[in-house]
Amino acid sequence: MLHGSRVRHMGMLCACLALSGCLSPTPGAGPAGNDGVAEKMSLGISPAEAEVAMGFEAGFERNPNNWDEACYSYGYGDSPKRYVHAVYRQNALVRATDGHSAICTYGTLVSG
Repeated sequence: MLHGSRVRHMGMLCACLALSGCLSPTPGAGPAGNDGVAEKMSLGISPAEAEVAMGFEAGFERNPNNWDEACYSYGYGDSPKRYVHAVYRQNALVRATDGHSAICTYGTLVSG
């Protein structure tokens, strides 16, 4: 039988995995790569905590359909410049992908 705290942890893990299947890529983000840079970030961290690992953000945009969500872009590399797209909900990281050629934007949601 599972101990109470293990049940809670497994429940949270299952919830996170279920939510990750529902999350769509950030509109206008371009294809993601797998440079391993986004792995410096842990789910649940705040934008201030991300600055410690990633440096200052290179771009920031709120989701016009959900003001609790925002996408921050963190630049890395020189030639070509690449970006990590970090999506936060209520200032907690919910997903991050790297290898993008441009900063993240919700532009298609504004016009749609």
